[in-house]
Amino acid sequence: MTDLTRQEVDAKIAALEAKNATSEARVDARLANFDTSVKTGFADLRTSFAELRTEMAELRAEMHKGNVDIVKWVIGVGLASIGAMFAVSRMTDKPPPQAAAQPAPIIITVPQAAAPATTPAPVPTK
Repeated sequence: MTDLTRQEVDAKIAALEAKNATSEARVDARLANFDTSVKTGFADLRTSFAELRTEMAELRAEMHKGNVDIVKWVIGVGLASIGAMFAVSRMTDKPPPQAAAQPAPIIITVPQAAAPATTPAPVPTK
């Protein structure tokens, strides 16, 4: 093996330091790029979540309106059903009209004059 001279060792150390410096610069650039990506990614996520919250609030309002409409329809149909049942029951409970019924016959009784009391004629005797 050959002995290294001081200059060769210094040159190799300088080369290694230069290589490390470029590696560090690349790592620093990658870290800066990653940091920027993370920051913009979180900003995008915040924006997306804000949009989702807005959409959810709109959907809640629509659902509430839909529920109110359903309740109105159920109450309306219920009242209409009760009214229909009442009307049908009123139509079926009517008594038959009086004009169609035959009136009871009128019976007139005339008192008979009492016949004079007659005594039987005497039987002739012979």
